[in-house]
Amino acid sequence: MKDINLINYLNKHNIDVPEYMSVSTVSLPSLVNKSEEIKHVKNENKHADMKFTFSNPDYSGLGDKFKWAKSCIIISFNYGENYKTSIASPLGKGSIARFAVKDYYEPIKQFINVLKNHFDDLNIKTHEFIDNPSHYDRLFFEKSGMGWQGKSSMMLTPTVGPWQLIGNLYVEKDFKSPSEASYSCGTCNMCQISCPTGAIDNEYQIDSNKCISYWLQSPKIIPHEIRIKIANRFYGCDDCLLSCPPGQNKLININKTFEVDLIEIIKMDNYELISKFSWFYVPKRDADYLKRNAIIALANNPLPNSYELFNQLLYSDSEIIRLYSVWALWRIDRLKTINKESFYKREVSQNVIHEFDLLIK
Repeated sequence: MKDINLINYLNKHNIDVPEYMSVSTVSLPSLVNKSEEIKHVKNENKHADMKFTFSNPDYSGLGDKFKWAKSCIIISFNYGENYKTSIASPLGKGSIARFAVKDYYEPIKQFINVLKNHFDDLNIKTHEFIDNPSHYDRLFFEKSGMGWQGKSSMMLTPTVGPWQLIGNLYVEKDFKSPSEASYSCGTCNMCQISCPTGAIDNEYQIDSNKCISYWLQSPKIIPHEIRIKIANRFYGCDDCLLSCPPGQNKLININKTFEVDLIEIIKMDNYELISKFSWFYVPKRDADYLKRNAIIALANNPLPNSYELFNQLLYSDSEIIRLYSVWALWRIDRLKTINKESFYKREVSQNVIHEFDLLIK
């Protein structure tokens, strides 16, 4: 649904809405507050140990953050380009979820800067939130008429489905809210049944403790059962989005997948690797976590020479690399070729020894 009042205003001031982008508004005060919902997820530990909006739910979930703000402009960018995620890639290849193929927040930032400059020229106060832990980005999505929250927890829009990122711009100018649209998922539960780990529970809430996307960004030791479910994923998981009917439109080309060479990732210089994927969330900006992901994906989708590489990685200076290399050798059924006594003589941590003991049995 288009916000005609806002569109007319932008047209009047020669501000073009970029391709694949939608805008709408909400009048303030809105009385929208999602703080209790965020706290509920946190109290049930379904957030795992994620910080972000869970750090301060009373503020991040509050819609009416500023007394001076009269409206909030909501910007949605459709990143559903010609890529698909595949777990049937060629040997040695890893997949990247579509949301992470590149920094899709950049177009939102650029457009919000255009809006901010316009309002600055008119001495109208603004404050933006883009991928910010202080603001729950989908707060106003439904109230603005842009769509609805799906059972996958994703925000859905007709013809776009879940393939969108959201930014918010509070404005000291009154824009009238459009009518809320009446949408729902009905009886569809494709997202739930397509999730490889069962992370979408019976109440259609995401349990991050089971979510592959969460684990591929977590500094914690990834559980063995999750490692196998990761398959060849290097970063992110799209399964619940790919299964969503509203998102299955002409923009999706099922013949094109964004893949990376996993051995190249593992051998890459750490600084170069972080620079290559600068928009990824990587714990402590430590490239070893990306190499960990690549080791898991390669063990699940190995090349004939993967054994030699995993064996070499047992001598890595990184505990992270050593630990997951032990598991990788187990995964390709070659761990028993490693001499137990010789392995114990190495300077390895208790975590690595525990991993070896657990898997060698």
